[in-house]
Amino acid sequence: MRNTFFFCLIYMGLLIPAKAQHYTTLNLEQQLPTEDGWWRLFSDPTLDSLIRKATRNNYNLQNTLRNIDIAKKRTRVQQSAWFPELSATTSYSPEKNSLGIEHINERNYTGQAQLEMNWEIDVFGSIRKNVKSQKEYYYASKENYRAALVSLTAQLASSYINLRNYQAKWQVARQNLESQKEILDLTETRFKTGLTSQLDFSQAKSLYLQTASLIPAIESTITNQINTICILTGEYNDSLRQALRAIAPLPDNQNILITGIPANLIRRRPDVKAAENTMDALSAAVGASRADWFPKFYVTGSFGYGSDKFKQFFRRENMDWQISPSMKWTFFSGRQLNETTRIAQLQLEQGINDYNNTLLTALQEVDDALYSYAKAQEQLSADRQAYEQAQETLNLALTLYKQGLSDYQNVLDSQKDVLNYQNTLVGAQATTLLYLIQLYKALGGGWEN
Repeated sequence: MRNTFFFCLIYMGLLIPAKAQHYTTLNLEQQLPTEDGWWRLFSDPTLDSLIRKATRNNYNLQNTLRNIDIAKKRTRVQQSAWFPELSATTSYSPEKNSLGIEHINERNYTGQAQLEMNWEIDVFGSIRKNVKSQKEYYYASKENYRAALVSLTAQLASSYINLRNYQAKWQVARQNLESQKEILDLTETRFKTGLTSQLDFSQAKSLYLQTASLIPAIESTITNQINTICILTGEYNDSLRQALRAIAPLPDNQNILITGIPANLIRRRPDVKAAENTMDALSAAVGASRADWFPKFYVTGSFGYGSDKFKQFFRRENMDWQISPSMKWTFFSGRQLNETTRIAQLQLEQGINDYNNTLLTALQEVDDALYSYAKAQEQLSADRQAYEQAQETLNLALTLYKQGLSDYQNVLDSQKDVLNYQNTLVGAQATTLLYLIQLYKALGGGWEN
């Protein structure tokens, strides 16, 4: 119920102009990617180092930077229409005239050099609106870079958490294997001395072998996670892989508390901003297409020299120039202008729908991540209590078994419970961290306390 109410508050805050809600525990504020460091809250130097490598070397991220450069160049191409277009032409034409006996072997040499200008006067704003449209695409490309950076850091952090999760599960399996080996040796000794049946020894050995069979699959998953991290960092080398194989604990998130998020923070998500920029670009494109319905005004001119005598080429009488203001009004072109404007309007409607869909998706992702993180913390607390109780039960069952006051079945069941609950506890710790990372990604980055 609380969660649904919170979702409604955010939704209303985004669709209806209103002041952002304020919360007392955290002041969440979006940061630029270059300044963002939400992963540092985990206090894990290895993760910090990996993300630094990824932001420098990841090839997908480098491509988004190239897209920014491309969009910037396209903006400059559009801006160039504001300036006159200048062109220069030169020609040199030697010719021999043999028409008539009096012109035999007569040669003429004609040269010409000319500078031409063509300049569109943007009276009705066609060029201006095209420039504005391309600028918005440029801004959208910058937001796409921010979105790619947030996605990369979240993906890398998730892979790192998964790596530490499976390393912890590998340690759990090894620890339980050692414990089970001690109990296996105990049952073997008791069986040889006639204090227990062969069934107890067989069951203890079966459990030991079952636990041992878990280790190869865990080690394979660890290798897969290491390879994924190497790809994300753009450094697929043995030194990095060996460094990641060194076992380290899962980061601690107990000091990170989330209670509420201002509604206007959603607006600053990179994908929401990019969708908004795209919508503005499409709106400007509609205006540019409508401007094509009106006359276009030009100023054309030329200046140059022409002569058949090179030594007299730059004399004043050989100079020619021209300045011609002109107007071009395409008042009929079939249905081209009308359909071009209609296409631009339909694309704008698509952009509005994309923006609204992106906004709603952002709201859903934030709300889902918040609720999942809160419930994961509750699950983590319950799993920790269950594991502690299972460990206590195993100690008690083992003590009674050694004293001959209980059969081995209680010990066997308790061993299975300890292994299961310990694995579940490790998984719950990792899941809590993954939901927290999901929340960071849903918000489009980190925040400051």
